Amino acid sequence: MKLPRPLSHSSISLYNECPQKYKFKYVDKIPEKPKHFFSFGQSVHLALEYFYGPKVPQAPSLEELLARYREIWVKSGYRDENQEAEYFEEGRRILTRFHDKHAKSFHVPFSVEYNFSFEHEGVPLTGKVDRIDKLPDGRLSILDYKTGKKLAAGRLDVDSQLTMYQFACESQLGAEVGELIFYHLPTLKEHRTVRRDKPLVDELTARIMATAEGIVKDRFDPKPTENACRWCDYKPICPIYKDQYAGMPPIAARAAGEPELAALVDKYGDALAKVREAKAEADAAAGELAAALRKKNYVRAFGERYEVLAAPAVKWEFRDKKKVLDMLKKAGVYEKVLAPSAPLVNKLIEDAAVDADLRARLGEIGDRVESAELTLKIL
Repeated sequence: MKLPRPLSHSSISLYNECPQKYKFKYVDKIPEKPKHFFSFGQSVHLALEYFYGPKVPQAPSLEELLARYREIWVKSGYRDENQEAEYFEEGRRILTRFHDKHAKSFHVPFSVEYNFSFEHEGVPLTGKVDRIDKLPDGRLSILDYKTGKKLAAGRLDVDSQLTMYQFACESQLGAEVGELIFYHLPTLKEHRTVRRDKPLVDELTARIMATAEGIVKDRFDPKPTENACRWCDYKPICPIYKDQYAGMPPIAARAAGEPELAALVDKYGDALAKVREAKAEADAAAGELAAALRKKNYVRAFGERYEVLAAPAVKWEFRDKKKVLDMLKKAGVYEKVLAPSAPLVNKLIEDAAVDADLRARLGEIGDRVESAELTLKIL
């Protein structure tokens, strides 16, 4: 079955919450704004992947764990530096307490960050399980970390994410799942339940097939609800709300359905990025070279492949351009420059024929910067 991407628990949930939002995200590939809670969860998950990652019978030290946490910290989505600092400290607190609780009883898990990818009746499925342990009876224990608020009552026994993980692991690993765990990291509490019975698994597979059919048949009608729509990044382009955002700039989108055009856009952007990087590097090198030439009082120098000539240059930098404009108008010389553009004002203020008093007053509100204009020749 041809889908824009394999279905995961999150994409199935998104389609069932609002098919239109699924289309914006996965078909049109319009990015959402970064969210701080996703960044925080990812940071803590990556640190715990490091904690259980080494295939050795000893946990990393607390210092090693916190050092890794600092290295992999995901900064995007935070409102400001204060909010980021608060969350960073919360993550540090969680990891410190987690290490205190589990380092002494450390064991090597059956799998960490287990990636699954398979098909169910022609529908591609994918996902990642935070941790899988092996129980004494040979069955599997599936564990999913949670960094958010307290779990809602009754969620554990019906949550479709754990059902998906059980279905995937039993389909791919050839072992029965014995228990399912939500590990709530802020409280270090493990919420356990037994494996899902067949009715819940059948309900999941029915939702998988219905979701895939809806996507293939382009059923993307919006499902507006107060809670879901309140924080949705796609409101400015949503058919339900578009009239409220008339005249606003559209959200930037990829060339959906046109991979060749999208590739050319990215190629052009990457090339310009390289030009900007090269120019910044060249400007820095030119500044160092000009300073070295001034220090030695040279106007010419040679490398192994290039020759450079230096001509004295002066520019003025003004902090208050409006004041410059007013001064030029009062002096009757505004027509000579038409605007307080740097090159024209530089020429004016360095011109000995211009009124000395005007030049002096301009000099009081500007900074004279001496430099060198470099001319490079290939040898």
